[in-house]
Amino acid sequence: MPKLKTVVSRSLGANALRRFSAVATLLLAFAQSATSAGAEDSSALFREALRQDLKGGPADARLAFDMYRRAAEAGLPEAQFNVAIMLDSGRGVSPDVAQAATWYARAASHGIRRAAYNLGQLYEAGQGVPQNVDLARAWFKASDLPAARARLTAIRSGGAKAATLSAPVLVAPADGELIGSGANNVELVWTARQGPEGVRFFVELRALVPSGSREIYSGFVDVSSLNVALSSSFKGAFAWRVFAVAQGSGRYAASNWSYLSTSAN
Repeated sequence: MPKLKTVVSRSLGANALRRFSAVATLLLAFAQSATSAGAEDSSALFREALRQDLKGGPADARLAFDMYRRAAEAGLPEAQFNVAIMLDSGRGVSPDVAQAATWYARAASHGIRRAAYNLGQLYEAGQGVPQNVDLARAWFKASDLPAARARLTAIRSGGAKAATLSAPVLVAPADGELIGSGANNVELVWTARQGPEGVRFFVELRALVPSGSREIYSGFVDVSSLNVALSSSFKGAFAWRVFAVAQGSGRYAASNWSYLSTSAN
């Protein structure tokens, strides 16, 4: 593997080094695209976070993380990726690979290919998420970067199979979470254990209305996050759940419903 300059300062294993290669280059590329990627205030916040980040000092990194986090929570995919990188590496914040995995999944739901690649590595190794070689492969396919294609040829298609099919675990939004009234999308994130056979995920998102509920989205995906558009005409409460559906037998295991709502203003 070529030796590339990164912004990572602590000692890391081979998997982590693959995740952090060329981070500095990626940050610069994201800065150039930030203006068109999100709301104006989030983009400005992202650019200032990047300016602080590239100073390189510990205090600068802590300040950058706080600003990246605010832009990420506003839905800017580039900021979501940078939050994940900093949580993964422990730069500017205490390391938390589980939280990094969630932010990688949120960024990947917007098509950030490096986030998909990094998340595939976490599932391959079982770091911050359950070890699941099938999901690792699905994320590597979604990434389609040269490094991800190389990992696809290097890992076995199934890995060790579980005895039973487990229901997915819903991660984000947290149950009962309140999202901004101006939100025009929601990033749904879940994790899943390796199954006894290959699975796909069936996702349901429903709006709760006085007469019961109405469908916002339903469909199959191979990965473990999904970005769903929300209609500006509806503000209120939503419920979502995810099924793991075995591709060979048709067996399934469903998560519980999880609820979120938009704020009043």
